[in-house]
Amino acid sequence: MRNQNLEPVAESAGGSGTHPEPGQTPPPGQAIRIDVERPTRGVVLAHVSGEVDILAAPTLRECIDEHLSGAGGLVLDLDGVGFLGSSGLSVLVETGTRVAKTELKWAVVASRHAVTRPLQATGLDDALPLYETVDDAMDAVAA
Repeated sequence: MRNQNLEPVAESAGGSGTHPEPGQTPPPGQAIRIDVERPTRGVVLAHVSGEVDILAAPTLRECIDEHLSGAGGLVLDLDGVGFLGSSGLSVLVETGTRVAKTELKWAVVASRHAVTRPLQATGLDDALPLYETVDDAMDAVAA
């Protein structure tokens, strides 16, 4: 598992690594936390928590860039996100555009209002591969 707070975290080869619970915030003074694991068949599962705003969006983009190459798929778990701003939405659109040019499958887990509301308001809920649970998203990407 890798924590995008620039602190190393042991990478979990299995699916049993810890990740932030929905609504769990990152450590004080940090806007975003991203814990990455590869639980199955090369699929990268990134658990994102905190605020994905103009300051944190580059960290999310960097994490996606770092893990997209060589991955069998990508799942972004946004259920720990308490705020999703326009910069975060841009990262999702950019990721969708990049993935569309490849055969890579990806999914976004979004069940909390703080995430679904901006997606609905911008119409991205119809454009992105959204799932309500990590299990559903993992099944879709691993298929």
